Amino acid sequence: MGTEAGQTLDAIIRRKELERIAGNGVFAWGIGNSLGTSVDLARQMRPGGRVDVLFTPMKSAPKQADVTPSQTFLWLNSIERDGRIASLPEHLLITSRGGEGKRTHYALLCHSDSSIEDDALEHYIYAESARNLASSNRIGPSQVTSMVRYGSDAVSLDGAPYKVAFRAALHQQGFLKLVNPVLLDGAIAALYRQACAATTASEWLALATEVRQMAQELARPALGTDLFS
Repeated sequence: MGTEAGQTLDAIIRRKELERIAGNGVFAWGIGNSLGTSVDLARQMRPGGRVDVLFTPMKSAPKQADVTPSQTFLWLNSIERDGRIASLPEHLLITSRGGEGKRTHYALLCHSDSSIEDDALEHYIYAESARNLASSNRIGPSQVTSMVRYGSDAVSLDGAPYKVAFRAALHQQGFLKLVNPVLLDGAIAALYRQACAATTASEWLALATEVRQMAQELARPALGTDLFS
């Protein structure tokens, strides 16, 4: 994880903590790639179906497109397993950098009873010990989000570990495919920035609800179009 859609990692974690509190532990984290059916596979392999999510800061510098994106999108809906278009909960605001032709994005739906701003977690992982859950291949250096099996048998003493900033568990369906983006520009961008400056969960919820309502008004003319064209 790192800078995304013009926000630093610290700023993202701060607003996601408000989102978590407002949602009784539930928050969403946008990701750039699909996880396919690997979430279902992971749940089949875990007693009780619990799948942990480990959040580690990226070691490389953020891309300029993430630091100063030409466009920023707010995502309104997700696609359910049966193909229905569902509204996201009002306390969730999921953004990404925009761009011509970008029609979908992805997110992890997570739950944590503990603060994700608590940096006291002393847990490290080695990339050399992680294997793709579906293929058993090693994780590539450019892979950002992946469902993995982890073991200590392949630890390389030469490899620098990744510090785990915080952890959570996948919630409900766990993995979301997002559709219906709205460009954050003008009045809605100003309202979104106001939400990001909230200092309490109740203030966040009130402003996030306003942002979503305004976004829905802006998106209404486009909702009848073919999402998959």
